[in-house]
Amino acid sequence: MSKRLIWLLTLLVTLALVAGCTGAATPEAEKPAATEEPAAEAPAATEEPAAEAPAATEEPAAEAPAATEEPAAEAPAAAGCTDAIGCVEIAAGDPIHIAWIATVSGGTAPLGTDNNRGVEIAIDDKGGELLGHPIELTGEDSLCSAEGGQTAGTKIAADPTIVGIIGTTCSSEARAAMPLISEAGMVMISPSNTNPDLTNPDHPDHHPGYLRTAHNDLFQGRVAAEFAYNELGLKTAATIHDGSPYAESLQAVFAEVFTELGGTITKQEAINVGDTDMSGVLRRIGADKPDIIYFPIFEPEGDFIAAQKCDIPELADTVMMGADGLTIDTFPEAAGECAIGMYLSGPYVQGQAYDDFVAKYVEKYGENPVSGFHAHAYDGANMIFAAIEKVAVQNADGSLSIGRQALRDAMYATKDFQGLTGKLSCDEFGDCATGEALAVFQLTEAEVVDGAWPPQPFWLPGGGEAAAPAAEGGEAMEAMAPPECTELTPVSLQLQWVAQSQFAGYYAAKAQGFFEEFCLDVTILEGAVDIVPQQVVASGQAQFGIAWVPKVLASREEGADLVNIAQVFQRSGTLEVSWADAPVATVADMKGKKVGTWGFGNEHELFAAMRKEGIDPNNPEDVEIIQQSFDMLALLNRELDAAQAMTYNEYAQVLEATNEETGELYQPEDLVVINFNDVGTAMLQDHVFVDGKWLAEEGNEQLAIQFLAAAFKGWQFCRDSFDECVQIVLDNGPTLGEGHMRWQLNEINKLIWPSPNGIGIMDPALWEQTATISVEGGVIKEAPSADAYRTDLAEAAHKFLSGDVTGQSWKAQTVEVTPGGE
Repeated sequence: MSKRLIWLLTLLVTLALVAGCTGAATPEAEKPAATEEPAAEAPAATEEPAAEAPAATEEPAAEAPAATEEPAAEAPAAAGCTDAIGCVEIAAGDPIHIAWIATVSGGTAPLGTDNNRGVEIAIDDKGGELLGHPIELTGEDSLCSAEGGQTAGTKIAADPTIVGIIGTTCSSEARAAMPLISEAGMVMISPSNTNPDLTNPDHPDHHPGYLRTAHNDLFQGRVAAEFAYNELGLKTAATIHDGSPYAESLQAVFAEVFTELGGTITKQEAINVGDTDMSGVLRRIGADKPDIIYFPIFEPEGDFIAAQKCDIPELADTVMMGADGLTIDTFPEAAGECAIGMYLSGPYVQGQAYDDFVAKYVEKYGENPVSGFHAHAYDGANMIFAAIEKVAVQNADGSLSIGRQALRDAMYATKDFQGLTGKLSCDEFGDCATGEALAVFQLTEAEVVDGAWPPQPFWLPGGGEAAAPAAEGGEAMEAMAPPECTELTPVSLQLQWVAQSQFAGYYAAKAQGFFEEFCLDVTILEGAVDIVPQQVVASGQAQFGIAWVPKVLASREEGADLVNIAQVFQRSGTLEVSWADAPVATVADMKGKKVGTWGFGNEHELFAAMRKEGIDPNNPEDVEIIQQSFDMLALLNRELDAAQAMTYNEYAQVLEATNEETGELYQPEDLVVINFNDVGTAMLQDHVFVDGKWLAEEGNEQLAIQFLAAAFKGWQFCRDSFDECVQIVLDNGPTLGEGHMRWQLNEINKLIWPSPNGIGIMDPALWEQTATISVEGGVIKEAPSADAYRTDLAEAAHKFLSGDVTGQSWKAQTVEVTPGGE
């Protein structure tokens, strides 16, 4: 029996039995051909969008009635839902519920965040309402993975109030989510899925109700291959993918077209998501010395490939090219100078309407668009709005009835929709983009070294005119001005210890007026032994906290919704110190010794190092663990064989003490030091964290960006104005003297600078190492979820910074040790 016959029988049964709306019944109705019910017949929106944005109902606009007309006057009265797969009933005054499915955490967060911002601006341009009903926007984080897509899809599909969905961000998410979305009778339009299978009617990943404004990779892969072969004149190529539907299909299209043009594919390699060491795959590729490596994958794996390519001599002359998954403002700096000269294909939109959109984006979010598909998301949202206006039945009591199949039909029937990305016409399988909004970019020093973004287009498909790339060594974009304000917003920062140079950047930000520049009145709360910053922040007594990462992970597992928003310390400051005349020179030497630690969560690096050497820290026969006090008296009195110390504090206390035998201060050669960065069990320490629920409240993400921008400026000040920064700390009354504060600030700067990805940006490899040790050491039972840390807020804060944000050229001071730290 044919699907159409099944559908007709189902419809007859439905008409005979259903007296009211049936809700989201199983969707089996076929999509109509694209020639049915052309979108040009759609009524106009009830509100005229802002002048700068394209009207949501221009299909074509010349035939649309004036915005002041009442669509309800022409709409038939509802007489019970007769839609083949059900209706969404919206009571008078209730919102029209739109949802997003996007990756908004982890390394791919800029992609989803950028998409969602496009949707939010589309809602703003509608005045926040549609057909007299407010527009409600909610969403689910899909993590750019199949698992995340399935989880998000399950939650969205279970909510019968949702009318339409903008998503997903990644094709792997769509593959898992779309069967659930389709079964629920919903419609979803993606701004950034590009995998060809999703709109291929002969592929199992194709489902009714799916559309996209993003280009199909059948187009992008061809563009990349033609550019490499025809424009650059390259004849041999290798590809790398990460197993995702997006990357695997895109490199396959590239390889097929490149071969058709006359080129040779030397290798098609694969990596795993989560890999950090790319030397093996790059060496295999390097054996053939290809002209170009095409790797259309995401961050952070793409960062590592780009950065490590220069370590392979055989690839010295090989060109690199990525795709839209790496067309993100975080990629150039993360990849480093090896990325200078490489190419990226990705979205490119131009025109006055887009320029006006970008102006709204900058005004609303305080930065330029961070990725490439925001305009596609804006267009997708407006297409949903136009389709709702076309099919919604307005009832006499002010309620709405929106047929789910009717909404799908209207979406598939869209023709010549004038969006930011061009004229969009949807085919019967869901492809709506023409591919005209695409370009090839070349990264220069302006993007990689100076932080400029976005790059200028290097080449446009079809012979379009592209701007010349910026000259090497070009000036970085000017720092954005802090937001204007009439009053300061009060917030508090909870430290994890007393006033000292460990927190100098925050004191400097306050003393130098940086917090005030960013409209904040910041109260800095000192810590103590009995103060737990996680508890203070989770209880709402402070908005920002400073703590070590393992301690916050433990609090998260206990139920506190704490999120790392800036990893300020890029390396560990923990040492184990012993005497040169009785050395504990290696971790293996600790066997049978008395080894000190403070405990309270400070012992995990030490214990992990012991376990690596086969020493059980819980077995007194292996090692005697002594809980030491927060000073070095036990070591100075020879009560311990080795004692725990921080580079910036307790280690200096030993050097500041007098050797009774010589009458002079102890010297570094009197001591033997084990540094856990060298051992391989270093864990991330001081970072800025917030409560996730607080962060989700309206306006608080912007407050967090402002706080971080001011704090980062404080740390830049303490790096570049050492003496002035020490004096600021002294003015805040530390318990130890000037000499100790000078030593401490010098050592703290060593923990922060250089910050390879920019101050506050997480190193994913060290995060993974910290999380792994935390699990193995029993700090937490399971690895933290992907939303345990975010980089987007710190990246946004960078837009307000001038000068060096990485500290690559910074040199440490030579600090004189003073008796007692005075």
